[in-house]
Amino acid sequence: MRELRGPLRSRSFRFVWAGESISMFGDYSYDVVFAWLVLSVSDSPAALAAVLVTTAVPRGALLLVGGAVTDRLSPRAVMLVSHLVRGGCVLALALLNATGTIQVWHFFVLGVLVGVAEAFFWPASASILPSLVPEDQLPRANALVGTSEQVGRLAGPVTGGLLVALNGTTGAMLFNSATFLIAAATLAAAPKGAPQEKPATALWREIGVGLSYARNSVEMRIVLLLITAATLAYAGLFGVGLPALAKGLTESPIALGVLVSAWGAGQLAGTVSAAITGLPRRWGLLIIGMTLCEGVAFAAVGFLPSLWGAAVVLAVLGVGVAYSSDVALPAFVQTSTPRELLGRVNSIIDLPRVTLEPVSVALMGLLVAVDVGWGFAMAAVPMLAVGVGLAFSKTARELRSS
Repeated sequence: MRELRGPLRSRSFRFVWAGESISMFGDYSYDVVFAWLVLSVSDSPAALAAVLVTTAVPRGALLLVGGAVTDRLSPRAVMLVSHLVRGGCVLALALLNATGTIQVWHFFVLGVLVGVAEAFFWPASASILPSLVPEDQLPRANALVGTSEQVGRLAGPVTGGLLVALNGTTGAMLFNSATFLIAAATLAAAPKGAPQEKPATALWREIGVGLSYARNSVEMRIVLLLITAATLAYAGLFGVGLPALAKGLTESPIALGVLVSAWGAGQLAGTVSAAITGLPRRWGLLIIGMTLCEGVAFAAVGFLPSLWGAAVVLAVLGVGVAYSSDVALPAFVQTSTPRELLGRVNSIIDLPRVTLEPVSVALMGLLVAVDVGWGFAMAAVPMLAVGVGLAFSKTARELRSS
């Protein structure tokens, strides 16, 4: 584990990583607690869906603004304020619940505020690592962050359910609020680097500079193509396809847990592996190979007759995806993008995820209603098309990380 000491030598990274690990764990716990609270108060799944849409709209609408503000101020400052806003909102909701005065409209207000905060937080959190560790340590730093995310993804939802069962929704919301506030405290306590001189220009002009850079950069166009294909494939596949596949294989809810856990275990193994081994410099070949593997695996999983066969394929694929996309892709963006544009570029990269996720879910819903196997096959199409296209591109093949 000697290789992990590189990024951990940075005191700033240790502080921020510890706080964000707690926050990510809280995020996955919060998803369960919040959904349960909304359903308990409203007794309506439609209300829960409406609240989630209310959160998504300002997040998508303000994402580019969040990237520009991140570059104008600093990722640390934007993340700090975002944590305080979200922690304060969840704390207010817990107090309303404790006093018995909570109403459905409170959830919509919270949704708007949290959506706004996340529009700023997402590009900032993707941009902070280059200010915490040297460039050659970015792959392992990203791997450590990815490991924390996978641990949170595995343990957070279970913890959220246990908190509600043992302490009720108020206690669970207080716990979630504390994770945001702890993350804010670690950001405030982390040693700060020297401030950078930044020109004072109109915000819309700064957004335009970011869009122009992404449009003119071949590397960024390739990244956007990959993100677009992945969103079209993954969002519907995991949101609708896997539940339908599990039900068709065994008629047991345990089957869905097995498939999701297999994927999570593979991703955790992949991020830990990347933290230890580092990444190859031939980023283009790595990402092209994995994109093709993803497409082939998706097409195969939908037609496998065995639950355990599908679980094995997902676990193995999860290792490669975590290694290539979850670690290598952000490291490539961080090292190939000018530091002063990183927030704006990351907000542009997030746009396909925000806008295309509902499209993917809706399309998969229609496809699996006809046939689950062919739904998975269609999810493979964007990945295979982009993988084959990039394989014939000399520019894509020769892309290297720093």
